[in-house]
This record gives sequence, C-alpha cells and structure tokens, in this order.
Amino acid sequence: MFGEDRKNTGLMIKTFLETFKGSSKKKPALILKTNQVNYSLIDREEILSKINQIKDQVEGNLPNIYLLHGETTDDEMNQLNNDNKVKTFVSFTKGEGYGRPLAEAAITGKPVITTNWSGHIDFLNPKYNVLIGGELKQVHPSAANQWLLKESQWFNINTEVASRAMKDIFKKYKKYLESSRKQTQYMKDNWSFDKMTEKLNILLPKVEASPKTNQLELPKLKKLEI
Repeated sequence: MFGEDRKNTGLMIKTFLETFKGSSKKKPALILKTNQVNYSLIDREEILSKINQIKDQVEGNLPNIYLLHGETTDDEMNQLNNDNKVKTFVSFTKGEGYGRPLAEAAITGKPVITTNWSGHIDFLNPKYNVLIGGELKQVHPSAANQWLLKESQWFNINTEVASRAMKDIFKKYKKYLESSRKQTQYMKDNWSFDKMTEKLNILLPKVEASPKTNQLELPKLKKLEI
C-alpha cells in the first residue's frame, strides 16, 4: 500500500498497524510519502521518531513502514505509482481543494482508499474506488489562524470502516483491481485537459477583447536647452 496524507498521517499509520498486526508472515507494507516542514535531515528524523512512537502503542508482529522523504520529480512519482509492488493508494485526508496526488494515483487504475468528502470525490468514482464515510468536526483551536478559521470543520474518517476496507482489499485484491481499472478510462473520458477545458468554457463567461485599442495620449515633452 502507498500512503500520502499530510493532515492525518498519524491516524492512518496507527490504523494500518492495528489492521495488519499479528503472527501472519504475509503482510502488506506501507510506503509513506510525507514531510512536515521541509526535506531536511532533522525533518526526516522527527518523522521517523513519530512513527516509532506510534508503533510503540501497538502490540504484536507489526507490518513494515517505509518512509519516502525528499523531493521527487514527476517521473519518479509516476514510476512509484505504477510500480507493480504498489497495490493500493491510501489517504485519510481531512479535505482537498482538488487532490492531485489522489488523481495521479487513480489514473493508474489501482484501488484507492480515501475519505468520502471534499474535492477529490468529483473525479473518484465510488464504483471503482473505496470512499470511507465519517463526520465533520471543528478544527482544533491550536490549528486555527488567519486563514483557517476556528469555525472551520475538518472531515474525520471512520477508522473502523477504513480498517475493514484495507483488510478486504488485501484479501480480495484481484476483485477490487478488476473494478478499479475502469477508473483510468473514467479519468480520461471526464477529467482530461480537454474535458476540463470544455467544462470551464461552459462555467466561465467569455471575455471578448475590444477590437479598438484605446491609445494613451501622453503630453508632449519640451526640449531643454543645455
């Protein structure tokens, strides 16, 4: 599984560990693509420390977690998303304007597990992906600032349902893959650059440029005698 979630990473990690802990030798691993502030060594070590703190809270034979920290090119992300060992994309996002990482994952045709809320549900077809419900809760006071108002709300995923979805996809992957493969064509048919241009042309009024250009008349300058 491949996870990317900047807002709710800790909850996703703990849910993943709780879901696949146990004595079974066959377990999925989690590739975590994330950072906190930057791509420094200190930032990476702090994330690793937090991962270990979460692991200490869960008893049992735990699955592996691999941290992918640092800048990646578009080609590198494309190779990662399409790697045969990457089976599923998981995100516990609390809200997205559009959700580009989810779009990039969905077009691969692999199953996506994410929240059933916010901008990404425009292009993630529920027939081909697993969209998990939950509830809206007010943001924590510590997160409020001049851009994120204290009256704002974030979506909180139902972790029990998410856990069951992870486990079911792991056990019945071929069944889910047959369905999720249709998401690729769905993206091409409805969310390609040309299709989005068509939609914007309908939604946004056209502004015609005036055929006459108004000339700016400047005062004549006097020649100075030196």
